[in-house]
Amino acid sequence: MIKAVILCFILVNLSWALVMEEGNLYKEKKELMAIKNELNDFYETKEMEYQQRKTELENIHNKIKTDEENIIKVRDDNQKILDEINRVITSKAMLMYDKMKLSVVVNIFNEMIQNGEIEEVFDILIRLKDKRVMKILKKMDTKTATTLMKKMRIEKEKNKEKTKEGQ
Repeated sequence: MIKAVILCFILVNLSWALVMEEGNLYKEKKELMAIKNELNDFYETKEMEYQQRKTELENIHNKIKTDEENIIKVRDDNQKILDEINRVITSKAMLMYDKMKLSVVVNIFNEMIQNGEIEEVFDILIRLKDKRVMKILKKMDTKTATTLMKKMRIEKEKNKEKTKEGQ
């Protein structure tokens, strides 16, 4: 009988220990679920903040692109106007150089070349008539005339290539 009482006592203690263990596991499980829910809420909040910031950045990026396109358009329009002004000025200058005496034109060009403006002289020469250009080059010193002739030959080759590509 003592064995039965001891056995009952052991069984009661074991069942009580199991209930206590189950209660602790249940508490831990509840705590873990609460932490998991808090973590999910935190991630959802952060995801919403991220999406808002991403949208804001995309809007800013789009505005910058639009502004950039507008600036490029204004720049291109201004460049067209500037090119037109330069064309008018150049055509008027060409008329002036065509009407001037040959010696005066040569003196002006020599002065420009001495001031380091050989590119400007070249730009003017390529727009003048070939006959007039040859007369001008004959009056210039050999070194300058040779340099300008080389530039004119290179320019002529470029124009031929552009014409071939255009066809």
